[in-house]
Order: sequence, then C-alpha cells, then structure tokens
Amino acid sequence: MLQSIYTVLEGLGLSSQKRALHLRFSNEILNSQVLIQRIEGRHWINEGLHAELLCLSTHPYIALKQFIGCQVAVDQVTDQGELFRTTGIITAAKQGHSDGALSVYQLTLEDATSLWHKRRNSRVFLNKSIKAISEILFTEWQKRSGLFAKSLSLDLSGLNREYDVRPLVIQSNESDYDFLTRLWRSEGINWLIDEKELIIPISAQTIQPQVLRLVNGQQYFQALKRRSIRFHRSHATEQFDTITSLIAERQLVPNSVALQRWQAIDLEQEQNQQLVNIQQSSVQDHTSLSLEDVWNISPAWTSDLKREDQATSSSPAQLDQLSQQLSHYHAMQSKYFKASSSVRDAQVGYWFELHDHPEIDQHPHNEREFLILGKHFYNQNNLPKDLLLQLDQLMQSSHWKVLDDERQGNELYLIRRDIPVIPEYHPLQHRPMAYPQRAKVVGPEGETIYVDEWGRVKVRFLFTRSEDHQHDGGAGATDNDTDSAWVDVLTPWAGEGYGARFHPRIGEIVVIDFFEGDIDRPFIVGRIHEAERFQTMFDKKGRLPFTKKLSGIRSQEVGGEGFNQLRFDDTTGQISAQLQSSHGASQLNLGNLSHPKEDEASAGRGEGFELRTDQWGALRAGAGLLLSTYKQENANANHLNVSPAKSQLESSLNHSKALSEIAKNQQTDPLEGLDHLKKFLDQIEQQDQSKAETFKQALMLLCAPNSIALSTNEDLYLSADQQINHSAADNINFSTRKSLIAHAQDKISLFAAQQGLKVVAAKGKVELQAQDDAIETIARHKVKIISTEDRIEIISPKEIVLTAGGSQLKINGQGVFGVTGGKFECKAGQHIFKEGQNIIEQKISLPKMETLFSNRINYQWNTACEREKEIFIVDKKEGTLIKSKKSLLNEVNQISSLRFYTSQKTDFIAFGFNSCQTYLRQELNKEDIDELLEDLEDEEIEDEVYTKEDTE
Repeated sequence: MLQSIYTVLEGLGLSSQKRALHLRFSNEILNSQVLIQRIEGRHWINEGLHAELLCLSTHPYIALKQFIGCQVAVDQVTDQGELFRTTGIITAAKQGHSDGALSVYQLTLEDATSLWHKRRNSRVFLNKSIKAISEILFTEWQKRSGLFAKSLSLDLSGLNREYDVRPLVIQSNESDYDFLTRLWRSEGINWLIDEKELIIPISAQTIQPQVLRLVNGQQYFQALKRRSIRFHRSHATEQFDTITSLIAERQLVPNSVALQRWQAIDLEQEQNQQLVNIQQSSVQDHTSLSLEDVWNISPAWTSDLKREDQATSSSPAQLDQLSQQLSHYHAMQSKYFKASSSVRDAQVGYWFELHDHPEIDQHPHNEREFLILGKHFYNQNNLPKDLLLQLDQLMQSSHWKVLDDERQGNELYLIRRDIPVIPEYHPLQHRPMAYPQRAKVVGPEGETIYVDEWGRVKVRFLFTRSEDHQHDGGAGATDNDTDSAWVDVLTPWAGEGYGARFHPRIGEIVVIDFFEGDIDRPFIVGRIHEAERFQTMFDKKGRLPFTKKLSGIRSQEVGGEGFNQLRFDDTTGQISAQLQSSHGASQLNLGNLSHPKEDEASAGRGEGFELRTDQWGALRAGAGLLLSTYKQENANANHLNVSPAKSQLESSLNHSKALSEIAKNQQTDPLEGLDHLKKFLDQIEQQDQSKAETFKQALMLLCAPNSIALSTNEDLYLSADQQINHSAADNINFSTRKSLIAHAQDKISLFAAQQGLKVVAAKGKVELQAQDDAIETIARHKVKIISTEDRIEIISPKEIVLTAGGSQLKINGQGVFGVTGGKFECKAGQHIFKEGQNIIEQKISLPKMETLFSNRINYQWNTACEREKEIFIVDKKEGTLIKSKKSLLNEVNQISSLRFYTSQKTDFIAFGFNSCQTYLRQELNKEDIDELLEDLEDEEIEDEVYTKEDTE
C-alpha cells in the first residue's frame, strides 16, 4: 500500500506546522494525496487571478478528472505567522513524470470568472442598465452552475452612481466574460477578484466563495491589514516582509480627449473635449504637446419617442462621462511604479502606506499611499534538499521549467492611491465584430405594419433563444414587439417630410447592419427573398427567371388581396411602363403595351399610352388643359405648344370677321362672339419666348389635325355662361332623328351670304309666328306663295293691303277697295253680284309671354387691374346666385355694365372681385353664397360696384 505524501514528509521531520504553503481541495480524497510545492501566478485589477500550482504525490495515476472543477485554497504563511489565503477553481491539470516514489502534477488555478470564458452566446437585453445586466447574468450563472454558485459572489457596494438604462444591448457571439467586461469598460467600472477571508486562522478552514467586486470610486478600495510596508533593500537580512525595490516609470500619453458622435434627436454631430489634467514634462508645456485622442464613436441611442420604454435619453452628459473616463485612464497610464517585494499578503485592489523610502518619504502623506493594481508572485514550500533534488529530476523528465532557488517574492504594480483607477476602454476594440445578419420584423398581434413616428420597426434577431430571455418574460424571443428596441430603416431618400418610404412589414426577413460597427446600433439595410418568399410577382403572375426583364415595385393591401405596382418592362420589342392600382383595374400604361407576363413575352395590346379604370375617372388641370393629336416628334417642343390650333382658330376668326362684315352691310346682325374668340386666342399666346408656353387662364383646348368626334348612347350637353361659337370652313350640319328645337332669350338671326335660305318640311306644316310683333318678308325679286294641292289663306282681323305698281287693293271691315291709276280689268265667264254679307273670321289667339324684369348694373373698378375681374349678382332675400360674369379689363376699360333678367322684381346685391382671390377659386353655387357673405363682412373691398335697376 502506498504511503501518502504527508506521511513521507513527516517521516523526514517536515510537519504541517513547518511548511510555508498549504493546499486544500473541496475534493477530500485529494487532500491526503497531493502536496503543493510551488505557486506562481498573476493577479490584476480588471483581469482576474491565474496561477500555476506544482504538486507532489506518491500516487502516480491520480485521475486528472478529479482535479478539474475542484475548489482549491492555497494558504501562504506570512511573516507574522498568519495564513494568507488564495482560492479559486482548478481549470486544467497535467500529469508529469513519476520515478516510482514520487509523481508531479501541474494544476491551473483561476477565479470563477474563468468559467465565463467557456460559455459563448448571443442574446439581447432591452431597457436595462449595465448594473442590471450584470446582476441578471450573475444570477443566471448561479442557478445554472453549482460550481459557480459555490465559487463566486457579487458585491455591488462599490458602485456609487446610477447607470443609464440602455434601450438595447446585444451580446453577439461573445463569451459571457468578453460581454460583461466590455460593458464594464464602457462605463468605467473596475472589476476585482477578492477573497471573502484573506487571513484565516487554520488551513483546514472551509473554502469560502471568492468575491467579485465592481468598483467605480477610489474610496471603495480598502487598506491592507498591515496598512504600511517598509522599504528595505534586499541585501540585508530582515525579519519582516518589505519592499526591496521601487522603480517609477513615466510615459507620454495624450494630453486631451475629444469625442464626437451623431445625435439623431438634434440632427447634429455632438462634440466634447477635455484636457488630461496632468503635467507630463518639466521642459515642455502640457498644452503645447498637442497629443489629442480624438474619437468618432457610435451614434447616440434613440429610445422610444413616447418614452414608453423607460430608457435613459441620450444627452451630452454621456459624452462628458466618457471623455472624463478616457482622461482618467490616460492620467493613470502616464506614471506608475514597479516594486519588488517579499510581502506575501499584498493583495491586489488594496492600498498601503510606504515608509522608510529615501525619496518617497519627502512627499506629502497622501503621495506615500499606493494602490496595488497587479502582482506577479511565486512561493514554494521548504522541502528537504534531497527531496528538492529528486523533484528537479522529475521536472526535467517532464520537460517542465526547473524551479528557481529563491523561495518567495512578488512584483507589484502600483499607482498613487488618489489617482482614479479606470479600466482600459478602446471604443473600437472592446466590442464584438459586427457583420450584416438576418432578422425578422415583428410587431403586436393583429398588426401588419408596425412603425413609430420615424418609420422605425422592431425585429427579432434570429440568434435569440427563449431560454436566454426568461428573466424578462421572454422579451427578445417572443416574435412580437417586445423583441427589440426601435430599429432604424435605411431608405434611399430621406428629406424633411419628403423622400422614399417602404416600411418593412411584420414577418418579412430583413438584413441588419450596424452603425460604426457597433453591435448595439443596428439598422435595416434591406430585405431579401428566400424560400417561399418569391421575388416580386407583377400582376401576381410569372416567376423568375422567366420574367427577369421586368423590374419595379409591387405592394400588398394590408389585410386584403389588392396591390399597387410600378412596373418597368424592358422586354425587347415590348418596352413599357405601368402605374397600377388593382382596385378597379386603374392603370396608366405607357409605351408598347402588352398583357401581363407569365413568360418572357406576352401578347401586345397597342402602342402609346392608356389611362383606364373600371370605376370613375377625373381629369383636372387648374391652370389649363390641352388635348391634342398634333404630332410632336420626340417631345421636341413645349408641352403647351398650340401653334397649329391657334393658326386654325385665327383662320376661322378671320373668315368669321369677313362674313360678319358682309352680314352687317346687308343690314342684318353681325356675329357677337368674335371679340370673345380674339380674347381666347390672346390667352394661349406665348408672351415670353425665353419661357415655356403657358395659358393665361384655366382654359381647355381640344385640337386635332384631322377629325374630332363626340359620341354617346345617351345625352350630350353643351353649356356656357357666355357664348358658344361654331365656325367651319366648310359646312355645319345638324341631323336628328326627331326634333331640332332652338330657343333664344333675345332673338334668332340667320344670314346666308351666297346661296339663299331654304326651310323645308317634308311632312307637317311650316309655321311662322310673331306673337308680339310683325313678320316681314322682303325679296329683291319675286315672292311666291304656292299651294300645290290646297288653297292659300291670308287672314287679318283688321285689314289686308296689296300694293303693286301704283295700284292697291285694300280689304277690311268696310269693304273691298281697289285703287289704280290704270285700267281695272276683270275677265270671267260669269259676273254675279249679290247683296252684302259679313264673313265670320276665325279668331286666332297667340300666347302672351310675361314681360321679364330687365335689370342692369353699371360698375367701375376703383383699382386699376389688367387681370380678370368677376361680378356676382346675389338675390338678397333668397341668398341665391342670379348671375355672374368674368371680364378681362385693361387700364382703360374700367367701366362696364351687365344686363340680366328676373321673373319678378328682385332685391339684389352685386359683388366685384379679382377672380384670382383664393376664396373664389371654388365654383360658386347656392351652398357657397352664405359662406361668401360671411367672408365679406370682415373683408375690405377696394373696388366699388354701382348698380341701377332698369325696367326696360
């Protein structure tokens, strides 16, 4: 049976009371089998503890698995006879050579945060501070890992301020250690591995968990138990542990820090600058060094615009905090001390006072206090010389480093206690690599599009797992709006209220990238089609690659089957463009039109353009509209070029003028509409040759080099408040299957200049009536009245007078009287004269039209105006519009008149306005009258209208 190593040592006279190092495992089996010979390690603030243990055993085949995951405590006997404890867990074990009597083992001791290196994850934290995230992860580790729970506790008492609540924090393919430490670095939080009990009474004491202290203030660093350490050079024997060497080191660092970042809330680049408050050189002025540390950091986060997420609003104070943090770090790096020491209980994160140093003692009291930032240390047991020689041979056989002769010592890295301790933070290095990745757009149940005022959306990062987000009710992995903060959406155009807008919809797969490469600043760069999410199908037909020559945009009706689309068809020989809404199949088609494509080509539908809908249509142009079939090759002229139409209208005007003059000379009515036609032509005349052609009024012009046809299966209505003019170089033909009825308020005047006037009734009678006046029939030559099959009747209730060549025949109630200067000749086969008899004449009654009340107003514009003026006549009692008239006046024609008729005497009022006034751009009807009258109560009118009633 093998003797234990401890039995062997006691046989050599080396009991436990005489040993410099003691080792205790949580695995009790190992406590009797393994002896520690040496510990060598490194311990730093903002890093942790790592040590290598060299152990001896008489057992050559201890299973290495028995070491892994064990808690272990190494107790070093101090100069005061106390036990200074260092604990941790065994994370690696090596088996060395064995000579049959002794075997060597090398163990790696680390603090429990080393376990964080072993778990890599990706997850999101919403509306959490760094402190809260630290607590969540620490609690999660304690629940999931029994070893971690027994090995480490968390102390947050060293955090002396409130930390910002961040809307979104992402862990991306990072170990928990890298994730947490980068968060701590970003806030200037130090982390320190400390012991719950540094000094213990006996080595057999139970192993206590280490303590992870988070610290952001100098006041939270404690003093060593011994509080002061002497400086004593190593060449003299000294009873107590001392510092034997102290070397100061200084280096140039930046003397100012400048930060800038984009602030979306203010649409500006925020800036901050701060000097590093140290004196680096006695020969150079501090500011003259111009060593700037300038950073363009990640943009400020933008939380929920309604503040519903409770996240901290980004502010310049965050730049102040970070610039101060970087300044303190540079100040800390500018000068530090290296000390060689034999002080075995020198613990990292503690401070002490140095005395008996020839130079340091000359400084003020506060400058003699030093904080231990880190240490490299070693210590070895005091084994007998023969055993040491045997151990050296085993080390050589194992190809391990041979032990030094010096028994124990350490190298301390120190700064003065009043210098703020800040972890190194490199904004571009202390963060994970961020690459474009996929995400899914999410939102509340029942929504299709879910955005905020900026058009941002929420997404679920596809790497999230529900088991990682139970701390927050699953938020982050629930496929709803709790899975992320609002995420910006990249758009090709973003102006102030204008640009391009295509909101990602819930369920769509988007591609995420990150501003400044910062994993916590995601934004959406686009969307991709994959699997059953086919590429855009225009008209819901066809698939790639068959329809590869089509491009454009098609949307989808929310909660329906409809769509809108802008489609470009670049198919050879069928190039076209289409703007379409599926509602009512409303489309604008341009180019070489074809049917929707399901393959590379489709049947043609025509060429040119088509504007169509199955519903209602309206075409409006507030300043004028030209409909023309005159050709304009390749759009090489102005779009309102009406030269052909104007020439045709001018020709018609000239012809009408000539014919009107003939009519006037022939003592009949001239055409009254010629002035209006002339004014119309003036409105379409180009005034400035350097500018595009425009209309002066809101005119509509239809013109064609060939024919224009109007056709309807029902009624056709033509209406004008002023005149309707018909002019033709050839005939004007009227044809109707029923009646042609013409009414005129004043008169009807017909004039034929060359070939006479013919009125023919193929059936029925021709009836001419002058119900209130006479009928005159005048001819230069003969007048014929012929009845081909019946008689001719000429009836008058008073008198008929026939006069020709100086002779007259008069017929009236008194008789028949013939008067002639020549002969009176009667030829008849028989002459019969009888007594007198009265003829009962037929009474003919004509309808009598009531006399309309004729009204006239004379009006004068007080303000000279060459623009259009408009008169409105309003019935004061009924509040209805009676008449309106527009006039184009020049500077001379400022006085005019307007006649209108009413069925009865009417109390009216007339208003005159510039028709370009905003409130008169509407059509004035009965409903608008009251509104007009109300507007005029407070309106100051410069123009006056004088009215006069005329009962003509």
